[in-house]
Amino acid sequence: MKIQTSLLGVIPSFDRWLSSARILFAIVLIFIVSIALAILITIINIEYYWQQYDFCLEVDCFGEIPAAFGPQIRLIKLGVASASFVALIFGSYLALKSYLTAAAVGAFGNRIAHIGLFERFIQVELGRKRRLHSSCVDVYSLYRLMYQGNSLNSSEASPQFVAAISVIYSEMKNSSSSYTESSDFKFENHRRNMITALSALHIKMDRLPRIDFLEVEDEVVEFIGVLALVFAPETSPSSMPLRLYR
Repeated sequence: MKIQTSLLGVIPSFDRWLSSARILFAIVLIFIVSIALAILITIINIEYYWQQYDFCLEVDCFGEIPAAFGPQIRLIKLGVASASFVALIFGSYLALKSYLTAAAVGAFGNRIAHIGLFERFIQVELGRKRRLHSSCVDVYSLYRLMYQGNSLNSSEASPQFVAAISVIYSEMKNSSSSYTESSDFKFENHRRNMITALSALHIKMDRLPRIDFLEVEDEVVEFIGVLALVFAPETSPSSMPLRLYR
């Protein structure tokens, strides 16, 4: 367990440490070390080469170079292969990391743009209302309700948002039923239930007198209908219930 924890701590540190400059430095260092070792082997065995070979610049003499300097050549090839391996593995990892970072930045930028579009939409819709003020709608809380969890990258609003609208529609339907089927309809109960249901949608309504409250409710209901039509056309309740108590 301790080993696993240590590894989990080392990996992020290595990820932060790794960069294109360090990869290039490692490649150059491997290549230089392989050449330096080849030269060192040649220097150590200089007496052998001096005794076994004569200085020669003829074409046939160059054919003896692989046999004379075989270990050095193999060492340099090993250095080149090692440098290529480092470039392939860590270069690919760095390229993937850069791609994921760019994708994350792009997604964040799209998210900010979508929030801005949503905010402007709300402002335009509320600007058309006479009684429903912008201070009554918490735009950012409403956005978080509409786009959360698996809905972050979706164009469709979240199930939580749809459920909140369904509760509001249910309250209107219940009030209409009470108004038509019995004489026990009480506006105070309707007002309290609507205020509670709308608060789940981050829309604030004050306890106004009946006529004023219903006028504000008219605009709230219209606003919710447009919001559902634009941002949840596939999943929102199909139709708004009649408000017979109105």
